[in-house]
Amino acid sequence: MTRICKMAVCKTTICKTTIYKTMICKTRIVTRSMLAFAMASLLCGEAQAGTATASLTVQITITASCTINAATLDFGTNAGTALVAGNIDASTTTSVTCTTGSPYAIGMDNGSNVLVTQRRMKSGANYLNYNLYVDSGRTQAWTTSASSTTCASANSCYLGTGNGSAQSINIYGRAPVNATAPAPGVYVDTVTMTITY
Repeated sequence: MTRICKMAVCKTTICKTTIYKTMICKTRIVTRSMLAFAMASLLCGEAQAGTATASLTVQITITASCTINAATLDFGTNAGTALVAGNIDASTTTSVTCTTGSPYAIGMDNGSNVLVTQRRMKSGANYLNYNLYVDSGRTQAWTTSASSTTCASANSCYLGTGNGSAQSINIYGRAPVNATAPAPGVYVDTVTMTITY
């Protein structure tokens, strides 16, 4: 019985010793892990030691601007005798784009074949008179004026205000009656349109 007991005690002692060693080992592992974590935290903290802020100002400057597109006023094909009988009328449109809220005025010069102030189309050595108007009734002649003051008082050019998109502007033309039938041919003139804004 004594031997058996001693053997049992011996086994228990061995077991306790193993457990003790295991606990020491685990304690060392835990201690090392905590130390590694602490060092990593310390290093991480040093990498993000501080912050600073500043403002970024974003801006753009938009200036008033306008564009005007070319156009063609075509009186069509007519018998020469038609101008002896009466006026020949035609109309067209041009497109204007101006910045929103920008007032503008469109003036027309007298063309390449003007005689004093009379606009004329030319075919070879022959000329044919014509006029341009702001209104469909053809009572307000479109002149070279491009100032808002002149336009407002004389209705001599087109006044508008930009809306940021393309705007269609009507142009009315008239080839007035002639005393004699003009010579056959293709009559052409070039007028410069000026937009002031």
